[in-house]
Amino acid sequence: MRAGNIRQFASFSQFVNVKEFNEHKRYFLERHAGLFTKSEFLAFELLSQYSVVIPGVANAKIDTLVDRGAEKGGSISRASFLRMLRKAKYTGCLVVHKTYRASGGFAHNVFVFQRFDPASGTKVTQRAASENLCESKDKHSEFGEETINLYKNLKDKDLKIRKENVMTNNLSFLSLDDLDESFTPNSVPKDFIHIVKPFYNTAIEIYTFWEKAKLAYNKFTFDRPLEFMVSVVIDAFKSTVFHYKNRKIKATFMQYFYGTLKGMFMVEKRREHMAKVTRYNWIDEPEN
Repeated sequence: MRAGNIRQFASFSQFVNVKEFNEHKRYFLERHAGLFTKSEFLAFELLSQYSVVIPGVANAKIDTLVDRGAEKGGSISRASFLRMLRKAKYTGCLVVHKTYRASGGFAHNVFVFQRFDPASGTKVTQRAASENLCESKDKHSEFGEETINLYKNLKDKDLKIRKENVMTNNLSFLSLDDLDESFTPNSVPKDFIHIVKPFYNTAIEIYTFWEKAKLAYNKFTFDRPLEFMVSVVIDAFKSTVFHYKNRKIKATFMQYFYGTLKGMFMVEKRREHMAKVTRYNWIDEPEN
């Protein structure tokens, strides 16, 4: 699909006006209460706000929407936005089309909200079950109290199962790339996480950088453990960021970081070696 102005995608809209779009969005959220986390819900609302020029249709890059959210004080991460999209697509609320430039390469997305039928089979089933239980109570009044208790137990059990299903579903929507820096293993120093997260904010990215640091460290036989050399690793990362921004890196960012860190560790190894060398003191040499 060729990239273009939002008006170009007007035929994708399934709503007569914004009011109808908002009604169907409300039906969806009521039916899928608990589907989104707080940050995912903010992402969903942000995308909805950008889908009013053509009701239910928006065209933008994900990074652009995330940046707009930050400007409005929404503080929505890219990972949260991707999780929201995955859930919305899975439940049939949203269809996402990719567009391409005439010169080649990926351009923006086209997000198309779908109509949602407010009729819920689950609600009908629950009402029918409730009515049947009431009829049973009229016919067998001697078991009324037991029936009520059984209904309450079943209702509580059903609520517990539904809550567990929501949690399980949320996990099924997640991939390793969706976990933010707070999920980084404790083996990675906090100071290192703090430096890396403004540039790479997923747990797996930060963890991979630290594993690279361990690999470089293991090339040498230091007396000090790596945890006592975190400042060296941080300096290597900062140096890599500087040269990357200065367009001096021809390899990948990770490769340059690894090479830089090996060079710094080599210098540290020399210092460690020289500190152990006993120098002969000619000045204080006793006279014969």
